[in-house]
Parts: sequence; structure tokens; C-alpha cells
Amino acid sequence: MINFWNSVLGFLLLILGIISIIRTTKNKKKDFKDVYGNYISIYTGEIGLILIGLFLFIRELIKIW
Repeated sequence: MINFWNSVLGFLLLILGIISIIRTTKNKKKDFKDVYGNYISIYTGEIGLILIGLFLFIRELIKIW
């Protein structure tokens, strides 16, 4: 049985991660003052959002097949 809310949540997390990476990259290009390595931790969290979103979304799509 397909869990609709897991697939929706996965898709939303995937989109949120991509949008936040784009936004962070634009802000980083505007003024680069990364003294303490904050952007590394921000990018790590955003990549985590994308991976969790892909995992949830693809897991539900595999159940269709």
C-alpha cells in the first residue's frame, strides 16, 4: 500500500532542499565572509534534506512498480 503523505513529504523536502541551496549560493556570491565555515554546515543540512526527500519519494514510487 502506498503512503501518499510520505511521497508528498519527500517531494516537498526535495524541493525545499533545492530552493535553499540556490538561495544560499546566491547569498554566498553576494558577500563571502565565511570565517567560521558556516556555509559548510548549511550545505550539509540542505544536502540532508535532499537525500531524505529522495529516499521517501523514491521508496513510495518503487511500491507502484
